[in-house]
Amino acid sequence: MFETVNYSVADHVAQIQLNRPERHNALSYDLVRDLDAAFDVAEDDPDVRVIVLSGAGKSFCSGWDRGHSPYLTPPEGGWSMGEALERLGNIEARYMRIWNCPKPTIAKVHGHAIAAGCYMQMLCDISVAGEDATLGHPVSKGGATSMPLWQVLLGPKTARYLLFTGRTVDGKRAAEIGLVSLAVPRGELDAAVDAIAAEVADADPASMRIAKESWNVDLEMMGVGAMFRYHGQLNGLQRLRQ
Repeated sequence: MFETVNYSVADHVAQIQLNRPERHNALSYDLVRDLDAAFDVAEDDPDVRVIVLSGAGKSFCSGWDRGHSPYLTPPEGGWSMGEALERLGNIEARYMRIWNCPKPTIAKVHGHAIAAGCYMQMLCDISVAGEDATLGHPVSKGGATSMPLWQVLLGPKTARYLLFTGRTVDGKRAAEIGLVSLAVPRGELDAAVDAIAAEVADADPASMRIAKESWNVDLEMMGVGAMFRYHGQLNGLQRLRQ
């Protein structure tokens, strides 16, 4: 169905698997497009009650593709204010597409989930990581990230420590600080995610949708939606000084 995403449905669970294993599932133009379309298909399918996001090969996602992506590839002629704001606005819209998906989402994290790869799992409702996974934003060390959820999920002290230093954490530590929901031994990851997905899929889908809507509106009233927009704007504008 898609060039860079594997998609399947079984037992009311849609499996969306990033499929660029040769690039550790780095987010390219094509992968971003296919990921967006796959979420549309899953959302529109009445048989789907839960969405599981995962990665093929050795990693969940290694972030934005350095050579071919809307985030890192400059336009011909270089960045302008208009182009920077438009690019990051489109990227933030895709982040919000996952964040506001009306169906429960579960990230299955193995290998590397760094930079935007870490963002992808942060956008999901539940994240289950292998204890040996690597998560964080190792290239940060200042500047506005395009993801505002660091302080929301981790609190200011832990978030700023990781972002200022660019340090990463393993899956076990990620669970301890709230970067993921839980961590399990790598060999138990598939079974753990399958069990959680089955449990959520067994619930009344209308009740799940109402619950998620209420929680997202809670955070919207706390300003999370505006934070997404603001971080996207700052991240775009800082390209003008590169």
